[in-house]
Amino acid sequence: MKNPIQMIKQCLANEEPYFVLRGKDICALPAIEKYCEAVRGKVEDPYFIEEIEEIMKDFRAFREEQETHIPD
Repeated sequence: MKNPIQMIKQCLANEEPYFVLRGKDICALPAIEKYCEAVRGKVEDPYFIEEIEEIMKDFRAFREEQETHIPD
């Protein structure tokens, strides 16, 4: 997976908007699931699809172990 800190720095340098989801955010997993559906419909790169699916698995596992809530 790409380094998220590096990606944010690149966005800041290029004045490109970015969006961050945290594991404790109760809305994060549903958002990632919808994004994953969109990726499967539009992206052909199997490595990218696999990365998104791994992120989704990580968020699911976190949700099972930790309490989620509306973010700060």
